Amino acid sequence: MIVSSANFSVKKRDMSVKHSSGFTVIELMIVIGVVGILMAVGLPSLQETINSISANSAAKTLVASLNYARSEAVKRGAVVTVCGSSSGTDCDTASWSDGWIVFVDENADADGGAGSVDAADPVLRVYQGSGSNVLTFTAAMQQFDAQGFGLNATTNTFLLCPEDANSANAQSVELSVTGRARRIQEGLDCS
Repeated sequence: MIVSSANFSVKKRDMSVKHSSGFTVIELMIVIGVVGILMAVGLPSLQETINSISANSAAKTLVASLNYARSEAVKRGAVVTVCGSSSGTDCDTASWSDGWIVFVDENADADGGAGSVDAADPVLRVYQGSGSNVLTFTAAMQQFDAQGFGLNATTNTFLLCPEDANSANAQSVELSVTGRARRIQEGLDCS
């Protein structure tokens, strides 16, 4: 009897060890280290960007509120006042950062201090504070007459500084005697 080798072929079993796919502890430690370094480098610039955006947004809100007050003065044919206010119902000269109000000064007795808004003076809008930004103004209040002109005798300036007092992220709003507001973003000092 002749036996062919083809019939007696023995199948070899695969005896190799299978490796599971994944990461080793060393690879994970390297990735965590690289991510940590990138976070340490990136977070300060992220915070800088957030401060810049916050100051820019607050300056835009301020300009919008001043433009609103000016247009209401023309529309109503009356003196409209903007003053710092922590309560939202009356002026408070020391609290521009806490918010401000726009009101019609019907009896022309507003001085920017407490008691400026009385029963005859309707409050038109209340604005929230500028967040973590510090807002200062060179006058106690800003008033606009029936023609939209500012009643202040000089140019007044709002200075908006971020919480970290970084002058690079500061914003300023300058009000001319004519009542026009313009933003300034360079050459400001928050020290």
